[in-house]
Amino acid sequence: MPYRIVVADPSPSVQKAVQAVFPEPDFKFYVFEDGRELVDALLSIRPDTVILGLSLPGMDAYEVGRFLNGREEFRNVPLFFLKGTFELFNSDKAADIPHDGVIQKPFDSEKLALTVREAIDRKLSPPTMPEEPFPEVPLPDTASAAPDARPEPSAPPDAGVKAHPDALRSTVRDLVRTEVLEMERELEKRITARVLVELRK
Repeated sequence: MPYRIVVADPSPSVQKAVQAVFPEPDFKFYVFEDGRELVDALLSIRPDTVILGLSLPGMDAYEVGRFLNGREEFRNVPLFFLKGTFELFNSDKAADIPHDGVIQKPFDSEKLALTVREAIDRKLSPPTMPEEPFPEVPLPDTASAAPDARPEPSAPPDAGVKAHPDALRSTVRDLVRTEVLEMERELEKRITARVLVELRK
């Protein structure tokens, strides 16, 4: 399924320049020149990333950013502001708008592609590893055992793990975390290589 990239900027040349960074079929591109039209279309698009030019008619980038932050379904969508050479980014207006970066025009195509892909992957990935992958297993209460109960046979040398569930959970958690990190690194390498190939084309 392609990533849905939304770009809102009044300049057709900027729209085309950003679109060239994210080629099909890996990306589906949506272009807007008006902030109000963008807001009206967001629910139907369900974007994976939004890139906003600062000077938008209808609703400016800060107003659109506040709208995104005010809706639960859009709070985890990566948001970037697109700033012109002679435009001033108002950090006071953006103080209450969580965003992933401010992109300076003219921009480096390769850097923009990697930055956006990293933001998407980061927000789609689980925030942390689960602390307790297995439920607590209560140990038998030997003090309350019946007096005439038969003694348990001596444990084999490798049964130490069973007697320490905390050690077992810690070991499994470390193994799972290591495997996930290795998979993420391999995926990042493949994505980077693919993006570079597409950019060279």
